[in-house]
Amino acid sequence: MISLAVGAPSPRAHCLRVPTNAERAAELARFERLAEADQLRALLRSLAECFAWCLIGLFFIAWAVHTTDPGWGRIAFFGGLVIGNAGMLFSLCTAALRAEERGDWTF
Repeated sequence: MISLAVGAPSPRAHCLRVPTNAERAAELARFERLAEADQLRALLRSLAECFAWCLIGLFFIAWAVHTTDPGWGRIAFFGGLVIGNAGMLFSLCTAALRAEERGDWTF
């Protein structure tokens, strides 16, 4: 009877085929392409989010320029500045956290 104690080899360990160097290199190249595609997708997502926040902030600033009431104009102008800048900062911070979770870089 075969004992399966901790650290003992599997009964079928001798059946596993070791990949060749060329197969392993091809597998690593495929993993690298997938990782680079994920990084590009994350970069494009962050770019789109920052662009959207910029447009939202510009909308409020344009509304401030268009309105005739000075009180609402001031609120819309500074609101547009805060919304646009804070939104872009939030997008970049979440992108950094997602990159850290993926293992692209660490803090």
